Amino acid sequence: MIALRRQTPPARTPAPPLLAPGLADLIAPAGLDFERHRLTFGDQFGRVLAITGYPPKAGPAWLARLFGLPGVVGSLHLVPTDPDALVQQLNRSILEFSARLQGGPRNALIVQRTEQSLRDAQELLRKIDQEQQQVFVAVVVLLVLGRDPEELDRRTRRVEAAAAAAGMRARTLAWLQQEGLTAAGPWAWLPEPVRQAAPRHLPSETVAGAFPFVGGGLNHGSGIVFGRDAQGGVVLVNRWSPPPDAGADGPNMTVLARTRAGKSFAVKVMALREYQLGARVLFIDPEREYKPLCEKLGGSWVDVAGGGGVINPLQVRPVPREPDETAGAGRLGSPLALHLQRVRTFFHLYLRDLTDLERAALEDSLLALYAEFGVTWDTDPAAVPVWPTTRDLHARLQERARRDPGRWDRLAVLLRPAAEGTDAELWAGQTTVPEHADVIVLDVHNLHNLAEPVRRAQYFNVLGFAWDLIRRDRQSERKLLVVDEAWFLADPQVPAALDFLRELSKRIAKYNGAIVTITQNVVDFLAPEVARQGEAVIGNATYKLLLRQGERDLEKLAPLLNLTEAEKDLLASARRGEGLLIAGNQRVRVRIEAAPHELALIDPEQARGLGLVE
Repeated sequence: MIALRRQTPPARTPAPPLLAPGLADLIAPAGLDFERHRLTFGDQFGRVLAITGYPPKAGPAWLARLFGLPGVVGSLHLVPTDPDALVQQLNRSILEFSARLQGGPRNALIVQRTEQSLRDAQELLRKIDQEQQQVFVAVVVLLVLGRDPEELDRRTRRVEAAAAAAGMRARTLAWLQQEGLTAAGPWAWLPEPVRQAAPRHLPSETVAGAFPFVGGGLNHGSGIVFGRDAQGGVVLVNRWSPPPDAGADGPNMTVLARTRAGKSFAVKVMALREYQLGARVLFIDPEREYKPLCEKLGGSWVDVAGGGGVINPLQVRPVPREPDETAGAGRLGSPLALHLQRVRTFFHLYLRDLTDLERAALEDSLLALYAEFGVTWDTDPAAVPVWPTTRDLHARLQERARRDPGRWDRLAVLLRPAAEGTDAELWAGQTTVPEHADVIVLDVHNLHNLAEPVRRAQYFNVLGFAWDLIRRDRQSERKLLVVDEAWFLADPQVPAALDFLRELSKRIAKYNGAIVTITQNVVDFLAPEVARQGEAVIGNATYKLLLRQGERDLEKLAPLLNLTEAEKDLLASARRGEGLLIAGNQRVRVRIEAAPHELALIDPEQARGLGLVE
């Protein structure tokens, strides 16, 4: 809470305003007790400090860090001065400082401090004389609150350290705790003992720069309404065309939150509003949370985890050439060669225990199989009517095993589940997923029931399919790819999976697209084995939405995102749907809200409970 005061010198000592007895009983604490260095405020403990030392030069929002600390109530009192009297006082001070410096050899520290005081006085005189700035006597009072004496002492040390880091000195008002509480309260009242304990002359420009309203919302002037800030203002974000000074160098977003913090609701609100502005939206849905929204928007929902939707991992899909690629890139730049790199990662995730020789033998069989289907390095994928499947690959391995059992037997046995066993429903067929709907949900919910290698391999396969849809038409409408529970790809043994996600996030903007990466397991993303890839996925996203975090996740995120103590306190205790939005060089506390008609689409059960729909 912040209280700002502008107070003129009183002609006489007025009494504090009186409250009606009934109102006083409602707002007064249960009890007050004042000690030398602290006070008891109802069921809380408090301590009043004042700023007694200031830096020679103050930067923008120089009080923001102090006033924004958890458990701190700040009050800034401003008393206008008489310019003529102040000029006379400054002249005397300048003469006195000059005389001290000319008085002969002195202690080096004293000389340095006197020279600084002389420069400050001369600069303040210049501002009054040449710039006609008003000068105020400023008094900054800080009320620190804690639930117990230990928390109060800890927060007090944090305030003193933050003040020292900014070149200021915060001092407890000993034996003035009662007067300090009056100065910190919302009464526009500054007791004389407090005024005498910590006065400072400040020009109007420094006073204006002290106000800590540096996070006054986020407004790009166009785009989608993302929610409301702490003051109730609208948070308006344009990921596609942000203002030049926003510091936003891409449209991607990372959403990080613990379970039941509201991350899926926030993403639904954002995706729905992007859709209403003409974007095509693709979801990878591990929790079956986006099916109702997809159906109400007339989209395509497909169960690609054994529910009839097949994505053939061996199908090479047509992909337009990158702008920086040259024509005739040769075999390395052919569609088949590029797709083989993805197939390598797919089988590495699925068959993790293969030796290097077995992987080479598997790739050799793949190339021979593609040749049987008429697919070579120069083949246009759009001209291929039928693609080989894992069933065809297994048949070829079996044939080779009959001729050379020692080399091919193990490969054939390991691949059998993908051809005719439990995993065949995922891959042993031609791709059946619709590709042209405006909203597509690729449901992978049933992957939770499968073994980890199968789960990771299919999630990677689905992500590759969605990436191909994004790339297919560079000039089409805006495309938003929502990758939920991306921690599925955080496999320490196969960092190439996260590498693929990182490269996708770097290149998607070239295709008029954006990716929203969602995860609740931040620790898995930042494990030492995949930290390089995980940090890049999180850190390179221009927009980061952080909702309530667990303790371990917060420890990992704080240094990565340079979170302040106030931001960490917010994320540790945020309510559902509340958090921190980092957008380029701006940070704002945000509360995600949906309009009634949007809630009927996003969460019909909640809408019915509120009486918004029948």
